[in-house]
Amino acid sequence: MSLELAQIRRRVQTRLADVKRAAAARRDRADAAGRAYGTFLSAVAIPTFSAVAQSLSAEGYPFTVTTPGRAVRMTSDRSRLTYVEIGLDTSGPEPQIIAEVGWERGSRVFTDERPVAEGTPVDAITDEHVLARLLELLPELVER
Repeated sequence: MSLELAQIRRRVQTRLADVKRAAAARRDRADAAGRAYGTFLSAVAIPTFSAVAQSLSAEGYPFTVTTPGRAVRMTSDRSRLTYVEIGLDTSGPEPQIIAEVGWERGSRVFTDERPVAEGTPVDAITDEHVLARLLELLPELVER
């Protein structure tokens, strides 16, 4: 027994409606995360990055903090290829804050991306989350 064209069409229409609803919900989550991210950036990420950069500089590892676009970046004063940057990623099903780290060893350049606090909503990420991720990435930033 084969499916009739009318049955197929109804199922396709139902699935399309589901896809449209899911896309609208994802856009709403991304918009809300974008608003929360602005607050997070100014109140949590930038102060934490600045404190870590000052601490590293005091230990002989000079870093500079910048805010390119809607991100915060800490770059080694010794190599512009050694950095860590936090930004908002809304490309997946749930928005999340991502830490991108770049470093070089000899002539080789590496990069990696990791969530700052996987599964945690943007408005619930604290300075403790950011500091923990920065401390985890410290070997990539200071090893030569």
